[in-house]
Formats: sequence, structure tokens, C-alpha cells
Amino acid sequence: MKKTGITLIIFLCTFIFSCNEKTRDKSVKELSIFEKVESVPDSIKVDDIIIYNLFKYQILAHKNDSFDSIMIIDKVYNKQPKIWKELYGVLFDHDMFATEKGMVKWNKEIFRNKKDSIKSRVNTLLDCKFDSTLNASLAGIKKLTGRTPKNIRLSIILAPVEGIGFGGMENDAFILDLLDNNFDVINMVEEGIPHEFNHFIYEPTRENDPNKNTPLRLTIDEGFACYYTYKYFDGKISKSEAVEQMTDDDWNWYLQHEKEVYNKCSPYFFYEGDEDPLRGLGREMNAPKTLLYWLGFRIIDFYVNKYGPDSWKDIYNLPVNEVLEKSGYIQYIDELK
Repeated sequence: MKKTGITLIIFLCTFIFSCNEKTRDKSVKELSIFEKVESVPDSIKVDDIIIYNLFKYQILAHKNDSFDSIMIIDKVYNKQPKIWKELYGVLFDHDMFATEKGMVKWNKEIFRNKKDSIKSRVNTLLDCKFDSTLNASLAGIKKLTGRTPKNIRLSIILAPVEGIGFGGMENDAFILDLLDNNFDVINMVEEGIPHEFNHFIYEPTRENDPNKNTPLRLTIDEGFACYYTYKYFDGKISKSEAVEQMTDDDWNWYLQHEKEVYNKCSPYFFYEGDEDPLRGLGREMNAPKTLLYWLGFRIIDFYVNKYGPDSWKDIYNLPVNEVLEKSGYIQYIDELK
């Protein structure tokens, strides 16, 4: 075969291969957000946990440059009405969240106004394989504690207002808001789920605790969720990272102000009013992150250092005041200058 013939064959093969590659790349790159979320299941069920992917229909309602208000009402509003009527409707705006008209109005605007952010954060969620992480977190808490959370209903949503991120009012009215920029999506999935799982298990054990409605209970509850997350990752994250992704500077701020933090907080430990005094103190002191999370973690860490590496499991059974008293933390604070 002549050299020109060989060259032509090589050129054609290269051209065809290049076209095939471009076609494959194009099909991947041009897969729209609508095509991606269409393959997302409406819900995921693991044991007594159900995840409702409400964001799926908040996006699909905008497919084909139109807006399907019936889809929003049927697949988003009526699917989990409690989060809209009793959570967002109470905390933010009743007409906006607790009525069909209000829900349709803001859902009609949200995709147009926040399209880039929605695409980015939804893609991040899909890439981090949320369902696998959920299964791993559940297996982890079963192994570590011998307990499993009950009656959990978590809705993944796109909300037009920030302020909740990952949380809720009761086990069956929890949300993960993909659009809350105060939270990193991967962190919410990988570290937020273990944290919340411990809340779901710990809170039912407070039923007979005489101080279940006090700031001390909230402090121990949040600190314990952070401590469980630290144990769950078995040394792969630091203590500071387990407490709301604190930096070393954040942590050191608390160490430098530790006596002041405790002395300002402790008079409110058994307060039973409607306010949230410890969060207010955190703002007043310009404390980094959330003051009561760090303080609760610190108390539990002292308890574990005193009673042994597996003693953190005692916290599920002890009244919160007993955790504080037995931890030795009060004595430590008294000795600080």
C-alpha cells in the first residue's frame, strides 16, 4: 500500500474516533438538569427512614420553558405538608408557605432567579451519592450504639429563604435545603447526617429527664451530636471539625474564653422560658460558630476522659444534669484563672 493510502486510513480512523469521542462528550455535557433529576427516585426508604426528593419536582415543574403549578401542589406541597404549614409557614411567612397560592408563586420564580445555584448544588448532591451515604451512616450508628432512628421523614428541598439548612421541628418534619449557602452540600450529607441521626436517637431518651426543656438539655444534645460525629469518623476528622466545621482559630477562641463562656452560660442552664438565651449569649460575645455546640462537646469530652473511651454511650441514659456534674467540667472551670 502506498504511503498516501496509509496516511489517509490513519486520518479517517482518527477523524472517526475523534467524532465518536466528541459525540460522547457532547451527550454527557449536554445532559440537562431536567434529564438528571428525572432519574432521581421520588423517595428513598431505609429502615424507618424515608427521604423525599421534593427538589426533583421543584425543578421538573419548569421543564420545556413552562411552569406546571399542579405538579408543585401535588408533588411538593401535598407530599409533605407539615414542613410547609408547620415549619416554614410558622417560622417565616404563612401565606407564602402554608397556602397553595403562595407555594405556586415562589416556586414559579425560584428556578429563574437561582438557576445557576440550583444546578451547581443539585449536581453536587447527585455526585456525592446521597443514598449510599445514608446507608453508611445508618449502618454506622447501628454498629456504634446498637440503636436506630425511628419514624424519620426528611425532605430535600429548594427553599427561597435561608435559616434552617439542615434541621426541623420533629422527626417527621425535617428538611435539607439545598439552596442554603450557609451550608456546604457535601458536608451536610457526609457529616450532617450522622449528627442528625444522633439527635433522632438521643431525644426520645429525654422523655423522663426533669430538665428536658432547658438550655442545658439543648447544650448536651447538640454537643453529643457533635461528639457522636467525631466518634463516627474514628479519627478522620478533628474535634474542631466535628463541631460545625470549626477552624483551629475558632477552637482556640473558645479555649481562651472558656471560663467566661461557662460562667455566662451556667446561670441559664435551667431556664424554662420561651427564649433561647445561650444563642443570644453567643452573639453577644461574638463567639465563632454556635456557642452551645462547643460547650456541650466540651462537657462530654471531659466525661469521656474521666470514665473511659466507651463511656460516651452513657449519655443516652443519664439525665443532663448528671452528665454535667459527673464530667468534672465544673471543677475544671473553677480552677481556671
